[in-house]
Amino acid sequence: MVIVKKFLQKNKLLIFLFFAFLLLFLVFFLFFRKHIIFSVIDHDSVIEVQSDYVVENVSACYGNFFNCYPISVDAHSDVDTSHLGVYDVLYTASYGRHKASFVKKVHVVDRSNPVINVSSDSLSICPNSDSYDVKFSAFDNYDGDITSLVTRDISDDRLILSVSDSSGNSDSKIISLVHEDKELPIINLVDSQTMYIPIGSSFSDPGFSAKDNCDGDITSNVSVSGVVDSNNPGIYTIDYSVSDSSGNSVSISRSINVYVPNNNGDKVIYLTFDDGPSQYTGELLDILSKYDVKATFFVTGMKPDYFNYIGDAYRRGHSIGIHTSSHNYSLVYSSADAFFNDVNSINEVIYNQTGSYSNILRFPGGSSNTVSRFNPGIMSSLSRMVEEKGFKYFDWNVSSGDASGSVLSSDVYANNIINGLGNGTNYVVLQHDTNINSIRSVSTVIEYGLAHGYSFKALDVNGPIVHHRIAN
Repeated sequence: MVIVKKFLQKNKLLIFLFFAFLLLFLVFFLFFRKHIIFSVIDHDSVIEVQSDYVVENVSACYGNFFNCYPISVDAHSDVDTSHLGVYDVLYTASYGRHKASFVKKVHVVDRSNPVINVSSDSLSICPNSDSYDVKFSAFDNYDGDITSLVTRDISDDRLILSVSDSSGNSDSKIISLVHEDKELPIINLVDSQTMYIPIGSSFSDPGFSAKDNCDGDITSNVSVSGVVDSNNPGIYTIDYSVSDSSGNSVSISRSINVYVPNNNGDKVIYLTFDDGPSQYTGELLDILSKYDVKATFFVTGMKPDYFNYIGDAYRRGHSIGIHTSSHNYSLVYSSADAFFNDVNSINEVIYNQTGSYSNILRFPGGSSNTVSRFNPGIMSSLSRMVEEKGFKYFDWNVSSGDASGSVLSSDVYANNIINGLGNGTNYVVLQHDTNINSIRSVSTVIEYGLAHGYSFKALDVNGPIVHHRIAN
């Protein structure tokens, strides 16, 4: 320290001159030396992901503090606002042999919170249970669907849903859990709610089951009341009721119609089934055999694996009719030749299964179809030609509604048929043995018919003429 002090004391002038020179040099460099000068801007900026980014304008000049000439600036950006990251924006300027550049850093960040969507802010769950079923989803502006990342926690009768995105932004929702059960149990009856049994036969309840959303299977708790006297005609009611552990109760009834059979009535029902055979035809044949009722099957060649049912139906005494092999409207109605080629094709199948050809048929879509209008007049011609060739065609005057495209319950199909009956003489009913619920409506239709003075027959060439009005 002593040496330094002595040096400073002896060289004060020298030191003063050194700093004076340094100051003059800096003043010259900053104020008099010519170089490229960029306007002052922030070297870093932060923008939100997926936002619009426009490269900032930067100006520059060549000269010094006292005199500076404007020059152009080029900018090159690699900023991608669709992805998080740090990007460079390079600014360059030149004047003669002089060049300069600088880099601006752009930080693309995600500062938006994800959003949890829930269907309700309260949820009823079964008493003494922590089991719940809540629908929710989570979406983030950057990560997209992050529902799978949602965590769930139950605390003090609250369900807390939480989620965080890849940037650490988070959201949460609180759902109140209410321990209560207001949902009614369900009783399901085996077979139909309306049954028909002939007088003198024995009645055996087909069965039932019951389930509850909280208690599960409560079939053993079902109370059954009611008596059926099968020796006296009339309508009897069997009542079924059940309550769950929360006191919710439900009841349902089955109507039993004890009837006196009248198989010789003047009113005849012709059950007909189109579009088969199918995997369900065997069940239908067993139902018909149970009641010793004969029906008519207008068959196609669409499911060769079940052709054996054609022979089975024939041997059981049912009528076999033609519904064309392909049931392809655009093909069978393209020309008379195409139609009869299709007819002959399925008729060969019928012959192979039954030993005889069929001479009854039903047009695909019925004779009143409009799908054939792409070939004007074809139905008028075919309706005449089939009879000239020895065939008889049948439409229908009662429909089950089983070709609507929607699979409805067997009770709906049965009621459609029953409501279509009346005091007339002949009823040709349209059904399809490709619809399992329509097949299972047959028992109800047969029992109703037998209880109300109808008889059942299969169609043949002497059957009733039931024709629609031809629309083409």
